[in-house]
Amino acid sequence: NMRRYDISFILIFFIISFSQLGIAQSNTQTIRGNVIDKDNQQALIGVNISLTGTEIGTTSDTNGNFRLEEILVGRYQIQFSYLGYQTILIPEILLEAGKELVLNIQLQESSKELETVEVRASSTALHRNDVPLGIHTLSIEETRRFPANFNDPVRLAVSLPGVVSDNDQANGISIRGNSPAGMAWRLEGVEIVNPNHLSNAGTFSDRPTASGGGVNILSAQLLGNSNFLKGASPVSFGNALSGTMDMHLRKGNDEQREYTVELGLLGVDLAAEGPFSKSSKASYLINYRYSFVGILDALGVQLGDEAISFQDLSFNANFPLKKGSFNIFGVGGISKNEFTAQRDTSLWEFQKDNQDILFENQMGTVGANLKLALNQRLAWTSSLVFSTVDTERRSDLIRDDLTKVPLFENDILKYQKLGFNTDFSFKANPSNKFKFGANATYHNFNNFSILNFFETVAAGDFDGILFQPYGNWQFQKGTFTSNVGLQYSHFTLNGSDALEPRASVKWDFRPKQFLALAYGLQSQLQRPQVYTANVSEFQNRELGLSKAHHVSLGYTNYLSNTTKLSLEAYYQHLFDIPIVNEANRSYSTLNLVEAWVDEVLENEGTGTNYGIEASLQRYIQGDFYYLVNATLYRSLYVGGDGIERSTRFDGRYILNATLGKEWSKTKKGKDKTWGVNARITNLGGFRESPIDLVATQSSGYTRFDETQAFSLDGSSYFKVDMRFYFRRSKGKRSSTLALDLQNATNQENVAYSYYDFQQEAIVVRNQLGLIPNLSYRIQF
Repeated sequence: NMRRYDISFILIFFIISFSQLGIAQSNTQTIRGNVIDKDNQQALIGVNISLTGTEIGTTSDTNGNFRLEEILVGRYQIQFSYLGYQTILIPEILLEAGKELVLNIQLQESSKELETVEVRASSTALHRNDVPLGIHTLSIEETRRFPANFNDPVRLAVSLPGVVSDNDQANGISIRGNSPAGMAWRLEGVEIVNPNHLSNAGTFSDRPTASGGGVNILSAQLLGNSNFLKGASPVSFGNALSGTMDMHLRKGNDEQREYTVELGLLGVDLAAEGPFSKSSKASYLINYRYSFVGILDALGVQLGDEAISFQDLSFNANFPLKKGSFNIFGVGGISKNEFTAQRDTSLWEFQKDNQDILFENQMGTVGANLKLALNQRLAWTSSLVFSTVDTERRSDLIRDDLTKVPLFENDILKYQKLGFNTDFSFKANPSNKFKFGANATYHNFNNFSILNFFETVAAGDFDGILFQPYGNWQFQKGTFTSNVGLQYSHFTLNGSDALEPRASVKWDFRPKQFLALAYGLQSQLQRPQVYTANVSEFQNRELGLSKAHHVSLGYTNYLSNTTKLSLEAYYQHLFDIPIVNEANRSYSTLNLVEAWVDEVLENEGTGTNYGIEASLQRYIQGDFYYLVNATLYRSLYVGGDGIERSTRFDGRYILNATLGKEWSKTKKGKDKTWGVNARITNLGGFRESPIDLVATQSSGYTRFDETQAFSLDGSSYFKVDMRFYFRRSKGKRSSTLALDLQNATNQENVAYSYYDFQQEAIVVRNQLGLIPNLSYRIQF
């Protein structure tokens, strides 16, 4: 009955929404915002703002504010130019009737005689000179346009070179051959716990991961642009071996109230924003999501074999100050998936079929951010963020006589982080700029895991502070820009530390072409389950940081204002990796994703990742865009036996092609746009180890043959995702009706293999088949 009610509610909502699109008006909208100096946060007066290809333009006022009114809805490029500063060009602007476009732009003073065109800058984007390689700004507009992303910016990242999804059910990603656990999450500059619903989604062991999940808890309605970093990171980033997802929140509209409603087969997404009062520039943005994924099950579409649900509430309140701003923000989310065994034993086909399994996940974050321009040379930014995640997985065994035996398996995990970041940016002159700051993150972790009723495989807790002071000097002269920085990491749990130099140089040898070389030594804490492994005297608690040298060499050519060619070669040497330091053992945490650890480990392992990436991108302008890239790479490691092997993630090649086209028409006061998008992915699959049948049958769970670790080539992976949409603007409202098709060709891609005790055979599990998502979004 509930499923029929949900479906009826969707149909009624679609009908009502289409019938209430408003009285015909001219379809125009406002573009406004402010422009400041990136280094000292001071307002810039007289900046030239223009919509390229038109005669529309303006200049910023004494407070750095600008406004372009009554602009016809559609797609634009917008340019910001100022004498003595680098010019910024934003090529992908979508102006819709239902929402003002508010841009907060940061320009960087330049010592060059000729200005450089900067592409895809935003209020939260890292400047290209801060990190010349390995930085990608993921825009919310792209998140909504690229197919089958489910409004999740992390899923957008798999369209980039060197990035692979570890499972269709989740947003965990392997970056340049590293484990997904090598990635860190940050919110407003501070490291946080895993901010995803259903952190066990798509995993081999059905246990939570450190960095992935079914969907991001932060809705795209609340997020601004996100920075995705891979390779050698800027000196202010740390505690990550592969990459960082650096998320920033969007400020609510400070002049008028706006609303967004999105309803689809996966759930409802509601957002409201506006000023607190007409006399104040303080603003709010609040968002709520509720899933009714069960609708897909009612339609015969399988997201897996479990009932799934989630909901979350998030907010961002912004309070402008005389020379800066103050933000208070928060998010809370709960999710669960539940598998209920059939009570007819003749229907039991796999070993999981005789269990009732419940996984519950709760995550919350609250924080504050302060930005101040102290004087013409000095700016100060600080953030304080508390984040927590609490998960439990419970499996109850159902016997042949249908009696329930509780706690066949049980996993409890609690993780809290209290993070503080502060930094000062000092501009001595256009050529010399300095940044000094520190990150301090308190980690508190507790977990408990049992298997087969009585076998305790992990139990314990720890707490400690990861302290990371840093400093950076940027020097710019003519066509050369260099960065030299140093970060120090110290973990109070066991006194482990690392001194991490970072350096980069960029040469703009032609107006729109540059070469760049970047190096960084980076370190990362062990996964919490490693520290709390159920081994003698908790010896793993004394493990030091894992470390990696990163070197990247890249070439970028802006062929036009809309087209960019990029080539990048990279090399990563990992060391101090925890392994089982025995002559016949190949175990290494470089292959660890979600499983518990029951081994005594030592920091004696190594690893090597290297490859070359090529990418050609045409930003959407007019009616067409594409992003085509190819990656050739290797991912290797050495365990206790001294043999160099492929890691689990050594897929060796990645081929991606994402493209789309729009058709637009204006008639009777309505602007209508039809669009079609496709993403084609072909890559080498993850590798597997042979299953050790003797050890498996004696232990009661799947065990692998370490002497032949990851010797089996993974099946190649191929998938086509599609997105079809119809967008229209009328009066003060805009709406989008979209159909996303994940795995549109219903390709059967292999996920993993395991030994099934019900089947008494090795079983191959496939990834998800065709998943449709019909959605309707309205802004007013």
